[in-house]
Amino acid sequence: MLPMLCLCQGLSIVDKTALNYGNLYGMQAQLQLSGSQFDWYASIYYFGYLLGNYPDSWLLQQYPSGKVLAIMTLIWGVILITTPACVSYAGLMTNRFFLGVVEAVVTPGMTILTSVWYTQTEVPFRVVTWVSFNGWAGIFGGFIAYGVGHISHPAIDLWRYIFLILGAVTIIYAFFLWFWFADSPVDAHFLNAEEKVLAIKRVAESKIGVKNRHFKKYQAQQALLDPKTWILLVATIAAQIPSGILMNFSTILIKGMGFTVLQTTLLGVASSGVQIVTLLISGYICMRFRNMRIITMTATNIASIIAAACLTYLPSSQQWNRLISFWFTGFEMAAFSLSLSMITSNVGGFTKKTVTTAIVFVGYCIGNIVGPHFIIDSEAPRFMTGTKAIMISFVIKAVAHLALGIYMLWSNIKRDREQGKIVSYEDQLKGEEAGMHDLTEFENKYHRYAL
Repeated sequence: MLPMLCLCQGLSIVDKTALNYGNLYGMQAQLQLSGSQFDWYASIYYFGYLLGNYPDSWLLQQYPSGKVLAIMTLIWGVILITTPACVSYAGLMTNRFFLGVVEAVVTPGMTILTSVWYTQTEVPFRVVTWVSFNGWAGIFGGFIAYGVGHISHPAIDLWRYIFLILGAVTIIYAFFLWFWFADSPVDAHFLNAEEKVLAIKRVAESKIGVKNRHFKKYQAQQALLDPKTWILLVATIAAQIPSGILMNFSTILIKGMGFTVLQTTLLGVASSGVQIVTLLISGYICMRFRNMRIITMTATNIASIIAAACLTYLPSSQQWNRLISFWFTGFEMAAFSLSLSMITSNVGGFTKKTVTTAIVFVGYCIGNIVGPHFIIDSEAPRFMTGTKAIMISFVIKAVAHLALGIYMLWSNIKRDREQGKIVSYEDQLKGEEAGMHDLTEFENKYHRYAL
C-alpha cells in the first residue's frame, strides 16, 4: 500500500507544480500574463482545493478508496493534459481551478488512509515517506524540465510538453489504482483471512479505530471544539505560505541568484534531495524513539528559520551560500508532515478525524493562496518580501507546534492523574476495544497522546 500512497502523492505534487517549470520556459510571457495574473493563476488551484477538500474526504469515507482515488486521478490527468489547449486567461483559470478540486482528494486522503493501515508507532515514518515524494516529485519534474529544454526542434512551445508528458503519466497511473488499491485491510485482495485479522488487530492497538462509513454529528462538533484542531490550522497556514512561494516560484528565485535556465532546473533538484533526506531521517527518529515528534518538529523548524534568514539577508555576492540556504528551507517539510501524523495518531473517531483533516486542509489552502502574492515583480531578482514572508511564517509555525506539544503533554499528565497510568495488558486491550467502537480520543479514557 505504501508505494501506491507515495506515487499518488508524488504525481499530485509534480502535476500541480508543472506551471513552475512552465514559467521557466516562458509560459507567462507566451500567454501574455501579467505578474499579478500569474500569481492568481497559481492561487486559483487552492480555491478549487478548498471547494473539493471535504467532499473528496467524504467520498473516501463512503465509497471504496481505491476506486475514488483512481477516478479522481484519471480526471486530473485529463485536466492536466488539456492545459496546453487553453489560450485565454479565463480558460487557464478554469482549468487550474478544477485541477485543485480533484487533487484535493490526495494529501488529506493519504492522511486518513495511513491510520487505516498502520500502527501508531509506524505512522510517523509512513507519513514522512509518502510526503517525501514531494521531493522525489521535484527531482522527477526537474529532470523532465531539463530534458524538455534539450528538444532541438520543438513542434510546440516547450512549456506545453511538460503538461502533456505529466498528464499522460497520471492517466496511466489511474488505471493501476483502479485494480490494485484496497479500501481497507478487510478488503485487501493480497491478504488471506488470517492476515486480514492480524492487520486489523495491529491498527486497533492505536486505540483510535479503523474506517467507519457512518457520519457522526457529535464527532464533527467535537472536532470544532478541540484546541488541537485550531492549533494545527494556524500551524498549517504558516507552513503553506512558504510552500505557496517555493512551489510556484522556486525556479525564478534560483535563476535570480545568477544561474542559467538549465542550471536552475538541476539546482532545484538538490533542494528536493535535501527535503527527502530530512523527511526520512526525522521519520525514522520518531519511529525508533517514543515521543520524539514535537522535539523533531522543533529542531527542523529552527533549521528552516535559520535557512530563511540567510536566504533573506545574505548579500547577493554570496551566490552559493544563498543557494544552500534556499536548499535548507526544505527542512520545514519534516515538521509539516509530522504535524499530519498528529492527526493520524492522536485523533480518534473516523468522522472526527475526517472533519479535523478537512479543517486543517482549509489552512493548507489559505496558506497556498496567500503565498504567491508575496512575490512582487518589481523586487526581482531577490524578492525580499517573499523571502521575509517565508522566514516569519516559519517562526509562527514553530510557536504553534510547541503550543500543540505543551497542550498534549498537559492532557496526558491530567489523564494519568485522574484515571491512572496505562500499564497493564488488560488496560491496553480495553483501549483497543474502545477504539474499535469508533470512539474519539476524548471518549476513550485509555488513550494517551503520542508526542
